[in-house]
Amino acid sequence: MIKAAIVDDDVTSLKLIGSYLERFSEENGTEIVFSEFEEAISFLEQSHSFDLVFLDIEMPLINGMRAAEKLRETNKSIALIFVTNTAKYAVKGYSVDAVDYLLKPVNYTRFSALMKKTVRMLGKNVETDITLRTAGGMRRVRLSSVICVEIKEHLLVWHTENGRIETWGTLKDAEKMLPQDKFVRCNHNSIIGLKHVDRVDGDFAVLYDGSRVSVSHSKRKTFLARLMRDGGSE
Repeated sequence: MIKAAIVDDDVTSLKLIGSYLERFSEENGTEIVFSEFEEAISFLEQSHSFDLVFLDIEMPLINGMRAAEKLRETNKSIALIFVTNTAKYAVKGYSVDAVDYLLKPVNYTRFSALMKKTVRMLGKNVETDITLRTAGGMRRVRLSSVICVEIKEHLLVWHTENGRIETWGTLKDAEKMLPQDKFVRCNHNSIIGLKHVDRVDGDFAVLYDGSRVSVSHSKRKTFLARLMRDGGSE
């Protein structure tokens, strides 16, 4: 699934891009959800939630180019496509690593071709969701939000950025669902997401949320090697 943002103070353009995303999604079988913003500040506050942004250049308060510069200070991976009334701004897009630009009024043929290019580019980076079966029904969870998974009395406890989720199963079941380059077993009862590890303190992995997870002697060598190799990678 691709999560996209459309940032444009021109409501007509905003709605047009949204309709194009829906059409592209249906024609190409690519799951896309999108949010609309009529100014850049609100988008910047939530930019970490998106894989792709369509950013108008000429906007009040903060223009698209300045918004893109601020975006790149905290988010290097989001795919950026400028939407503009004139091509004179396009060359500046290279300084903020933009994928490309679209000229208003946006033509669907051009839009579709650029989206296909962007989807291919995002292939390695688009966020992956997993589905968890809970007592209350099925839950979809972003892999990157999974901080730690531990087994407690035949229950798998998934600690995520959005709270705790409990499912039935074994730690081996969880391991099969989690990519090996992003998660590692650190003891008999726990798996942690490498990107969430802040540091190692003695026999404990200290996570960014402040929690501490023990690293067993038998897992320590592998854990440290994996942390050095893959820690923090997206």
